[in-house]
Amino acid sequence: MSPNADVVVIGGGIIGCALAAFLAEDGVRVRLYERDEIAAGASGRNSGLLQHPMDELLTGIYADSEAYYRELGHGFEMPEDTVGVLVVGEDAADLELTRADLASRFPELSAEALDNPHEAEPALAEDLAGFLIHTGRPVPPAAATKAFAARAKAAGAEIIEGTAATPVTADGRVTGVRTSGGEEPAGAVVVAAGPWSSAVVDPTGAWRPVGPLWGVNVELRLASPPRHSLEEGGIKDLMTAGTLGPLFSLVTRNGVSALGSTFLAEQPEPTEVAPALVERGSRFVPGLAGTQAVSLRACARPISLDGRPLLGPLSTEGLFVATGHGPWGVSLGPGSARLVADAVLGRDPAIPRELGAERF
Repeated sequence: MSPNADVVVIGGGIIGCALAAFLAEDGVRVRLYERDEIAAGASGRNSGLLQHPMDELLTGIYADSEAYYRELGHGFEMPEDTVGVLVVGEDAADLELTRADLASRFPELSAEALDNPHEAEPALAEDLAGFLIHTGRPVPPAAATKAFAARAKAAGAEIIEGTAATPVTADGRVTGVRTSGGEEPAGAVVVAAGPWSSAVVDPTGAWRPVGPLWGVNVELRLASPPRHSLEEGGIKDLMTAGTLGPLFSLVTRNGVSALGSTFLAEQPEPTEVAPALVERGSRFVPGLAGTQAVSLRACARPISLDGRPLLGPLSTEGLFVATGHGPWGVSLGPGSARLVADAVLGRDPAIPRELGAERF
């Protein structure tokens, strides 16, 4: 083992790896522990759409994340152009209310009413209503996570896979971490363990502001895949409420379309959920019917009690968290990591109170 770390990061998803990279590049001795492998969770299993979060508190973090992806390097290339997100449904009046609200709050999205979504996207059924928002860059989330891990290593960070770690505290402050190899000292610990972050911070179960919201992802190769990303109206409200799905979404990258979305409290068996996803999706994209799945997978999104991230320090001195991003981990991960890295370094990170880790 190398000498003791100044900062230990727990969790090898997009946020943990970006944190390790930023801290190491700022001269900190960093060690990252991942209990499985890099990008094993939602950072490697979700549909991978970098898109506007449609939340005023999060738009700045999203813009910063876009900038960090552009300069990421290490084999990662962010698509230059957005594909657009078509929001579709059967109730034209309800969708128009949603579109008008987005247009007034986020003019940068150029939320555009469509008389006939099928003309804009021939893969869609002909009787749907919808509107187009100008956002969405399909990215391979595992590739982005591994690129940040490579960047962290290049800056001197040590990344240890297959080893779980938990914070060790004494007299109200962090003193280090405990692993299967014993205890080791550290000046600060950042928990970025996705939906398992609450349990890592507090194994007693008394503090549970973040937990898993499970989704199933079905990948298919369509004969004529859509050019846009597709989403059924109401997904954001469903996700925030933590209600069971499914609703329809489809993200296409390199000829493979990822079909969702489910929002489940318990870990599902993908083979049991996939038929319902395909059946529902076929109502929106008829070409899905009878298409053979390329792959099936489930992932747990880290959802907080209010659907927003938890960022920054906790009451225990030297203990920080970066979690609770729900489906926005890819879209907000690097920007969130930079804010928390600045907090660890004692800078003013300008984390809004509404996103502070201690608000629950």
